[in-house]
Amino acid sequence: MNVLKRMWKNRRAITSGEIIGLAVSFFLVAILGPIAIGTIANVTTTNWEAPVVTIFQVVLPVIWTVAVAIRYLPGKE
Repeated sequence: MNVLKRMWKNRRAITSGEIIGLAVSFFLVAILGPIAIGTIANVTTTNWEAPVVTIFQVVLPVIWTVAVAIRYLPGKE
């Protein structure tokens, strides 16, 4: 059940509870996302190996961004 796909196709097929849930989840991502990304960027990695630092500071935020885009952007069926 992808709420945004249903909303995109038929504007009357979505309930108020789904809209509220979508809004709350969007605000949680908007508030907690930058905090998490900032924490990942500022972690002390002095004793870590270079590949682990790259994965932790580069790949993880990119995966998070892609996951948010997949969740909130309507796609084709």
